[in-house]
Amino acid sequence: MKPADSKNSPLILIVDDDLSSRLLMRASLEKVGFCVAEAEDGLVAVAEFEELQPDALLLDVMMPKLDGFDTCRAIRKLNGGEHTPILMVTGLDDIEAIHQAFDSGATDFITKPINWAVLNYRVKYMLRASEAFNDVIDKQKQIQELAFFDHLTGLSNRTLFKDTLEVALAESAKEESQLAVLFMDLDRFKTINDTLGHHIGDHLLKHVADRVSSCIRDSDAFSRINKRKSKHYISRLGGDEFTVMLPRLKNEEDAGRVARRINEVLAEPFHLDDTEIFISVSIGISIFPLDGTDAEQLMKHADLAMYHAKEKGKNNFQYYKKSLNIKARQRLDFENDVRKAVQNEEFELHYQPQIDLKDGSIVGAEALCRWQHETRGNVSPGEFIPFIEELGLIIPFTDWVIRQSGNQQLIWSKRNLPQKRIAINISSKHFIQQEIPEKITRTLQEFNLNPNFLELELTESVLAEQNNETIEVLKQIKELGMTISVDDFGTGYSSMVYLKTFPIDVVKIDRFFIKDILTSQQDAAIVKAIIAMAHSMGMKVIAEGIEKHDQFIQLQEMDCDFGQGFLFSPAVSSQDFALMIERNVSLTQV
Repeated sequence: MKPADSKNSPLILIVDDDLSSRLLMRASLEKVGFCVAEAEDGLVAVAEFEELQPDALLLDVMMPKLDGFDTCRAIRKLNGGEHTPILMVTGLDDIEAIHQAFDSGATDFITKPINWAVLNYRVKYMLRASEAFNDVIDKQKQIQELAFFDHLTGLSNRTLFKDTLEVALAESAKEESQLAVLFMDLDRFKTINDTLGHHIGDHLLKHVADRVSSCIRDSDAFSRINKRKSKHYISRLGGDEFTVMLPRLKNEEDAGRVARRINEVLAEPFHLDDTEIFISVSIGISIFPLDGTDAEQLMKHADLAMYHAKEKGKNNFQYYKKSLNIKARQRLDFENDVRKAVQNEEFELHYQPQIDLKDGSIVGAEALCRWQHETRGNVSPGEFIPFIEELGLIIPFTDWVIRQSGNQQLIWSKRNLPQKRIAINISSKHFIQQEIPEKITRTLQEFNLNPNFLELELTESVLAEQNNETIEVLKQIKELGMTISVDDFGTGYSSMVYLKTFPIDVVKIDRFFIKDILTSQQDAAIVKAIIAMAHSMGMKVIAEGIEKHDQFIQLQEMDCDFGQGFLFSPAVSSQDFALMIERNVSLTQV
């Protein structure tokens, strides 16, 4: 057994078949503060080493059963024995014996008869050198942890996962076996992170890592892998992205079974800081050798399959297929075209008239962006606006829309046309960061405009934030003298609280309610209620999507203020809108 005081003093294991030598060495070492254990031969020493884990060994060469050289070799193979200092004690003084001692793994040697003072210093020196060596090893381990492992979850990072995947692919090619790569991305994680804070987000990622790891350990595919390498087979690439490698698959369906299990396990609620959180995951799967033969290709294809899973409604898994490559290429080309269009200001504003429902006169227009691409033709805003938002280009795009609207008002005023209010759509993405009040102020000053003839049109999602920064921005806009309207009212985020909290002037009823106003009593009742509510709060109402004359008549009867839609006019060029104003047409008569 390990001596009781060995916790505070280095433990030295003396291995010698001569009892008197052991006693003399013990006395010398204990005198200078070492703790000592003994073994009478090499076989006993090997057994004692595994139990005691001594800090150093004094090992006699000439022993029965197992000599010192073989004992040293055996200890070097044991767990913890690789770097333990071993001082070989020998009565042999020939050079060959010294070579043999070092070849067997000895740290140092000393000859008999022993100089006890030298022995004590020799042991101290070995331990000091060993401590310095272990410090280096610990630092190397720390560096390795930083270089190859994710500090938050303890999983391998992208570098280690990719290296491990390359090795596994070589083994799979040699064995002619299949291997799967799963690429996972959490659904709605950003919302949770932004709403509940990064502290909760980090805790959630740790728990996700634990649940995914448990799914892999429990899977049939993983039971065929070396368990000691398990942490290398699951990776956190960064953010909320994870990858899993499943080597030696019996068939492709095994990967799907693991993915389905991960979907199921992550769908169960997480309980963090007294908060119940629900989350789901989209998973893409690529298979070696069917979908690629190297790590980069398989990870890329699994990533594409994951995006396909997102498009399929999230919270599911999808296998890679070659058509996704074509789709990804097309998406990349479109992204590049959108970037160029924003940089080169290739867009054009068209204007859809807004009319007074009482007499059909034009009171204003909604500025709608159009893009005529040289090869794609007319690209719908529903296609390019989401890409502008996703690519982080919404700030320069918004700047262009505001300046272009202001410049167009100046052009019309120079023609002595009656000024009409122009409504500008503002994206909800990065609303605070868009610096709307500053941009409008610069535009008003640059073009010497009356702010009454610019209207800021917001979606309800901006108001749904209900934070102090949003309120402050809207107050600044109102102080400039602009009108603020809420677009698509009645869908998604609707709440009377928004109308009470924010400085809203105009409510726009979504076309969803207008299209069935003639056939649905419920839709008609909703529209009538919105109009009455807005009027009671001193707001005006615009009905969108009016396409039939009977819809127009019914909205008149409901006392709706304004309307826009194909019944009156589609969005037209600035020149055509100018002609409408110039002729002072009543669009209800057109």
